[in-house]
Amino acid sequence: MAATLAGAPARPRKLLASRKTRVGILYALPVVVYLLVLFVYPILTTLFLSLKNDRRIAHPALVRRGADRRQLSVLITTLRISAETALLSLVFGFLLANAISRLKPVWAALAMLIVVVPHFISALVRTYGWIILLGDKGLVNETLAAMSVPGAPFQLLYNELGVVIGTPP
Repeated sequence: MAATLAGAPARPRKLLASRKTRVGILYALPVVVYLLVLFVYPILTTLFLSLKNDRRIAHPALVRRGADRRQLSVLITTLRISAETALLSLVFGFLLANAISRLKPVWAALAMLIVVVPHFISALVRTYGWIILLGDKGLVNETLAAMSVPGAPFQLLYNELGVVIGTPP
């Protein structure tokens, strides 16, 4: 019975009781504050300003007008696409991190290099790369047509699917 308890995961209290864990959290704190200040605060400020009407917050009854309905529709579509992109990024990120953590150190370093290098390429170059890959005569559609997939070539650009595919960094 003692062997089964030794293999069981530690409880959260015991995890935080470790000095090594507390030091790790302390080291991560500046990065978390940095991200909150430089990413979350501007987004929340922009959202707050978009809801303001003159000097007061827009009342939900004001949304009944036509222009406000269109703005609300655009906002909802933007939030939905953002949520889809974030969810896909989290899923693929965790799967990739799990796979890389199981590799030998040399292969893990190479895999990390492959993951990190595209972030140094400008957004314009990445955009043209996605256009080449996802275009009507792009690599993806040509491969699907060669495999005789019904309906190929698909419209993969200039729609929500293209935005979701091309948005993650």
